[in-house]
Amino acid sequence: MAKNSTNLSTKAQSTALVHIVLTALLAALVFVVTYLLSIPVPGTQGGYVNLGDAVIFLTALLVGNPWALLAAGLGSGLADLLAGATIYILPTVIIKGLMGFVVAAFAKNDNKWLFRLGTVIGGIIMIGGYFVYELYFIKSGEITGLPYALNALPGNFGQAGVCIAVSWIFHKPILSLKTRLLPQSKPSD
Repeated sequence: MAKNSTNLSTKAQSTALVHIVLTALLAALVFVVTYLLSIPVPGTQGGYVNLGDAVIFLTALLVGNPWALLAAGLGSGLADLLAGATIYILPTVIIKGLMGFVVAAFAKNDNKWLFRLGTVIGGIIMIGGYFVYELYFIKSGEITGLPYALNALPGNFGQAGVCIAVSWIFHKPILSLKTRLLPQSKPSD
């Protein structure tokens, strides 16, 4: 009996270690894709559009919660820090972490349609989160408030749409990877 419980404990520790390592790697991937594949948005204080949200959505599918929340927030916040978009770091950590959390909640059973719904909701969280932040909290520079928030809106819509589409394309390969990396995972669709 003791040997069996030891095996279960070792297996649980091994699974936790895999999740921790994957989360660190995925946070680094979110950072790299966000930082390197970005286009500055004119008229903003360091704002830029990027493909990092696609990695966040796929991270949510691969590792679930709370790991997706951590990888999304840390990777995206670090990208803002190194990009010099310091005014965005805190809202980015919150918004991107929430995106990862919500998409992971919808992707919990690996259902393609729930995952897609989750990514759309995640995109809405990003668009709405930054709009509210820019509307009420950006107070320096020539353009503030509503004009500033409206200026950034098209880029955020474009970013959400492209990243949602990319994540839908890679849904099946990520599920296949998930079953290899995390054998207890079995796709339902």
